[in-house]
Amino acid sequence: MRIDLLHGGKRPLPIRIGLELFKLRAGVYLGPPLALTYRPDLLTKDVADYTQRGMAGSGGWSKGEAELFVAFVSKLNSCNF
Repeated sequence: MRIDLLHGGKRPLPIRIGLELFKLRAGVYLGPPLALTYRPDLLTKDVADYTQRGMAGSGGWSKGEAELFVAFVSKLNSCNF
């Protein structure tokens, strides 16, 4: 069973507006912001900061390597990213 990241969760109004602005700019909803804002009461700022650091390459990977890994895992999970 997959979580409905788009319509579920408990996003406050400012976060919902931000997601809409992301969509206007990118043309689609971006997966990481949807996932990180799904349940803000559970996914604290610490988790978001940790994820951002990991995606930024601070773990020894370049940003390109991290993006490639995310794309590979998403493909294995049949997710569009």
